[in-house]
Amino acid sequence: MNRKLFILIVPILLLSCGGSNLEKKEESNPSSDSTPSVTERASTGREAIQVDIEDPKRTQWQNPDLILDRIGDLTNKTVADIGAGSGYFTFKIARDASKVIALDIDPKALEYIDSQKEIVGEWSNNIESRLTPPDVPNLLEGEVDIVLIVNTYGYIPNKEVYFPRLLNGMKSGGRLVIVDFKKGEIPVGPADEYKVEPSDVRSFLRKSSFRKIDIDEKSLQYQYIITAEKK
Repeated sequence: MNRKLFILIVPILLLSCGGSNLEKKEESNPSSDSTPSVTERASTGREAIQVDIEDPKRTQWQNPDLILDRIGDLTNKTVADIGAGSGYFTFKIARDASKVIALDIDPKALEYIDSQKEIVGEWSNNIESRLTPPDVPNLLEGEVDIVLIVNTYGYIPNKEVYFPRLLNGMKSGGRLVIVDFKKGEIPVGPADEYKVEPSDVRSFLRKSSFRKIDIDEKSLQYQYIITAEKK
């Protein structure tokens, strides 16, 4: 099934980067009255976040089809998209998954996702938008088969508390996929102070009882992909 969405997006909002295109501060300024999401709050004043669930500029470097392949078979699966933002990955996942839970701390982001559901039609009714505190995954016990965290890991506070709760929300054998920015001078993403080395992510996941942890630093130009499983 073709995962690409050809949707005319009328509003341009300023929301979280889980579903956004990151651009440098000198190109435009972030909205002063928008509520920052998990992925945005630490970088206020650094990047302008433009929203589009099918952003051609982002697609060039994000390579969403590759990430969807790493997520694996979505048939009959429930997926949590943490830091969903405008739903950049949420809607792509919804094409094949049984259910997608779009999680974000920004109510404006979730309102945007709901508005796009009305535009794209009934096929997106398997998307549930869910408001969550920054340090709580807000999942029921054993609720999801797959967790996707894109451009969000470095902004999650109290990880020592958050990830055990996240693990509790995953089914046995559940799959975790983390995609985040490499350090160094790259044209997208936050400043290095907000990035986390993939080796540090792997060490933390080990301490959090994840297994089969794999790091891919080659497939994407500006990002690394980490996959792991719940024991």
